[in-house]
Amino acid sequence: MRHRDRLAARPACLARSSRCAASPACVDGVGLLAMLMHRLAWTLALLASCVARAHAGAAKAFDHVLMISVDGLRPECVGPELAEAYPGLARLARGPHTLDARCDPDCSITLPNHVSMVTGRPVAGDAGHGWTENTDPPARRHGGTLSLRKGSDIDSMFDVAHDHGLHTGLVVGKWKFVLFEQSYGEDAGDQDQVAPDDGKDKIDSFACTPEPMGIADLALASMRDAVRKGKRGLTMVHFPNADFAGHGQGWDLTEGSLYRKSVQAIDEAVRRILAAIDAEPAWKGRVAIVLTADHGGGVPFKSHTDPAAPINFRIPFLVWLGADSDPIDLYDINASTRTRPPPGERMAATGAPPIRNADAGNTSLALLGLPAISGSVANAKQDLATAAPVPTGGAVKAP
Repeated sequence: MRHRDRLAARPACLARSSRCAASPACVDGVGLLAMLMHRLAWTLALLASCVARAHAGAAKAFDHVLMISVDGLRPECVGPELAEAYPGLARLARGPHTLDARCDPDCSITLPNHVSMVTGRPVAGDAGHGWTENTDPPARRHGGTLSLRKGSDIDSMFDVAHDHGLHTGLVVGKWKFVLFEQSYGEDAGDQDQVAPDDGKDKIDSFACTPEPMGIADLALASMRDAVRKGKRGLTMVHFPNADFAGHGQGWDLTEGSLYRKSVQAIDEAVRRILAAIDAEPAWKGRVAIVLTADHGGGVPFKSHTDPAAPINFRIPFLVWLGADSDPIDLYDINASTRTRPPPGERMAATGAPPIRNADAGNTSLALLGLPAISGSVANAKQDLATAAPVPTGGAVKAP
């Protein structure tokens, strides 16, 4: 296991932003006005997001959200045909979900898609995050942060959660995800935009291990850290094993394949997380889980690089609202804001966008009652409904 507390000494800080923030040096009238404007902008964004969630049929605000990415997960593994083989994943589908979500519209590669989940941005375009590499990032001093690469500030779900006083965690199975620690850690994070000042380090705990059970235990430890601090929490969890198996012996869905066995190990880890939530009275009904994938895989058989192959870009998107319920199709309850693409297409030719993995960051924040990520595009209005629409004049129904 590699944990942030054991990282080597970091290089000197490289500033991510030139925005004025509340600091001892910012005492003149212009600085005070800028600070007040930032506070006002955050307040208005929070009010707007609350209204949007109420109209969308949103769930109550949770104490903790786990945003889980299963690297290389084919949606068939969550479908009814394999429900008995993967009861943990099947349980997460007991609520709002779709097996017909999409990854980024232009690429089905691991790190760029995870950056999209965290920032709510596509890879390409003026509003995109612009990170296209899929290897360990260069050191921070060599441009190894999202904002330095883009040339402008790239905010994340960690910024929003931490600035609002939440504990934030990142538990991953591939070292390349150190990109997030380099981009939002203590040496590169922005000043807190919401009083009181919770500091520049937007990721409170960062750990890397490839073992599914170790990942589950570290995710639970992140939530316990939040409880010890008297805080709510947001933790991103990444399981790499299905992707490892797919690249090793192919995205083989036949029983007994290495890919199927790797998903089984992930499912056991998910069940450990769910069992811990069930066993803790303070967590039961207060922890939500958003689970998706960066891509599928199988074209070529040991990869996922063909942009035209549906088994590469079609992914699951599950929202478990703290308790098992009847399954709800996310496209059915989001018919006015999302369009299910035709079979075999990355997106519909016209109309609203599909549900994408990039929606996960702002969905997670909405479940915590927090505003959307500044500069985000995917689910920026936080209008992805995670509960059935409420009749006019009724109250929002909590799960």
